[in-house]
Amino acid sequence: GINAEYMGGIHLSQTHPDLVKRWSGEVGEALKQRGVMAQYHALALLHKLRKNDKLSVSKLVQSVNTTPIRSPMALCLLIRMCADVLKEDFEGSPDLSQFVVNALKHSSETVVFEAAKCICSLKNVTSKDLTPAVLVLQLYLTSHKPVLRFAAVRLLNKVATNQPLAVTTCNIDMESLISDPNRNIATLAITTLLKTGSEFSIDRLMKQISSFINDIADEFKIVVIDAMKLLCQKFPHKHTVLLSFLSEALRDEGGYEFKKSIADAIITIIETIPQAKEEGLLHLCEFIEDCEFTLLSQRILHLLGQLGPGTSNPHKYIRYIYNRVILEPPPIRAASVSALAKFAAMCPPLRASIKILLQRVMQDNDDEVRDRAVFYTHVLGSSEEDIQTFIIDVATTIRGLKVSKMELEQKNADMPRSYDESGGAGAGAEGADTSASANKTDAMVKQHKQIEKAVQGLLAHPKLKAHGRPHKTSEPEYITDTESEFVVTCLKHTYTERITFEFQVHNNMEDVQLGTVTVKMDCSGLEGLEGQREYAIDTLDSGATASCYVTFRKEPNTFPTGGLTNVLCFTMKEIDKETGEPDADGTEDEYQLEEVVVNVCDFVEPCEVPNFHKDWDEIGELEQHAETFSLSHIKSLQAAADEIVSFLGMESHNNTRVVPPKSKSHTVLLVGRLGTEPPAKLLVKAKVFYSTENIVTLEFVIRGGDDEIRNFLASELVS
Repeated sequence: GINAEYMGGIHLSQTHPDLVKRWSGEVGEALKQRGVMAQYHALALLHKLRKNDKLSVSKLVQSVNTTPIRSPMALCLLIRMCADVLKEDFEGSPDLSQFVVNALKHSSETVVFEAAKCICSLKNVTSKDLTPAVLVLQLYLTSHKPVLRFAAVRLLNKVATNQPLAVTTCNIDMESLISDPNRNIATLAITTLLKTGSEFSIDRLMKQISSFINDIADEFKIVVIDAMKLLCQKFPHKHTVLLSFLSEALRDEGGYEFKKSIADAIITIIETIPQAKEEGLLHLCEFIEDCEFTLLSQRILHLLGQLGPGTSNPHKYIRYIYNRVILEPPPIRAASVSALAKFAAMCPPLRASIKILLQRVMQDNDDEVRDRAVFYTHVLGSSEEDIQTFIIDVATTIRGLKVSKMELEQKNADMPRSYDESGGAGAGAEGADTSASANKTDAMVKQHKQIEKAVQGLLAHPKLKAHGRPHKTSEPEYITDTESEFVVTCLKHTYTERITFEFQVHNNMEDVQLGTVTVKMDCSGLEGLEGQREYAIDTLDSGATASCYVTFRKEPNTFPTGGLTNVLCFTMKEIDKETGEPDADGTEDEYQLEEVVVNVCDFVEPCEVPNFHKDWDEIGELEQHAETFSLSHIKSLQAAADEIVSFLGMESHNNTRVVPPKSKSHTVLLVGRLGTEPPAKLLVKAKVFYSTENIVTLEFVIRGGDDEIRNFLASELVS
């Protein structure tokens, strides 16, 4: 009976939390009962009511010392409550951290493992903090129970990803697990050794795992592939061996997720190791010859269109692409036509022969394939400017048009329709709107071309190209007056483990050359950035524009936000009008720039999904965070919707950003990818409505990612 009451309270707390809070005293007494399930359900109810209350968790831990909780399930739940608090401040909660460490000595294996899992999941712990948990897990590696061996090696595998040195003490026990009869345990053991071992052990471990990779489930094959990805970053010159292994794995039987993980790994190697690009592309070309997954084939064809033209021998990829036009279904044929057009646009010597291939495709029986062939053939026969706009820079062009269309629709929705005698309702304003829309479109396209040009410049920089393509590049923003002697714009390039600030400097001074131009940034107001490195402009002539860069390292899966102050430093050299030569020495000077602010939107890449509601349901409520906020400073629902979209930097699905006129409530659907490793797809339902007090209110629901990501975005929204 009492267990049913507590379960009812847990369900009731979702709709009437204030009512259930009155039961706190009685629920607290239930923790002293001997019943194992009663203690667990009572603690579950307290957790529901006070999960964000650090003081409440501390009191519960103290009560355990006086009246020990007998239920292992209740202790596991209490450890999870401690983990939520310790994730925010490990050092500042000594009582909770000590309770978790003491739980490693409990008689229940379930409690011990939960405590070890809690310690290993914390982000800012050192190898010393991990030692007690690693020692316990090391004992489990030699257990006669397969479930304990599996749990221990799986957790140590995760720890080895970020802190391999903490796990090296277990290497001898890991070696013995390679021959474990449970192939899943053996797989995890080998991948852990790959992460913690030396370069010389790679070949031996690769041979061992090749012998039984076909005998394990796709889930564990993906673990192996993820380990390969880390190995390539750790030992770049081993890329040939690793690419060969991944290529063999592509030929094996497996489902979509397994093949996708291999393709992702090869693409990561291509992007991070320049000398592996051509070999990796050839492996992908061979894969699409016999690929049964349409989405993967389309993605690889798109990648070939982007990277293939820049290789030393681009024509060797044409055969693989054109074969897809002949042999594959319409979606792949259409992607192949687009890839061929990219080669024709970026490789003028191949243009004539590719146009002949496209003319053959103009007889295709599928409308989409035929239309693409006709379109690209026409564009390739026009000016170089059209080729640049409609083939090479098509992604930025379309995005600019889309943003402009959304803004125009929003403007039309807010503006009352006028009436004139000749054209009826709105005829007078229509021409002006069309002209304004065209100007806006041109501005958007120009801006997105600037972003793509900045990214290409970054990828061409001799010292920065190794970082690969950034996850997100912000729009350029002026940090000086546009009429000043130096006009400086800033772009932010964000990666998984670093942020690069690009400062585009334009020298407006006549007869003055600038030397060693760089920007000194003060990141004291922004926690989480370290390892500042500056890349200066050697010389900047009068009227010229060039970029200098400042990079910072950050921890993976962290997203520091805040402001940075900046000073432009340079050496000013006057040009002798007679000789045209600059001064030999020059004068060192500096110029104060405006503050650069890093926001949440700088880490979120907007993206689209075909069916938002299907993806929303697939993620489910278990990966959800919901909160309600009062937006008293905002006066309209449209302004609230705009601010949310701007703050999160996500794509509004089906133009839900626009609030219909006179609406009392509206839901904005947003999709984006956060710059984690791998990128986390996030879906948001942001409902804006007027409360009973006529105050704009936001009901914010986010799905995707992990708890830490969802809580971070919700807390940033409040701040």
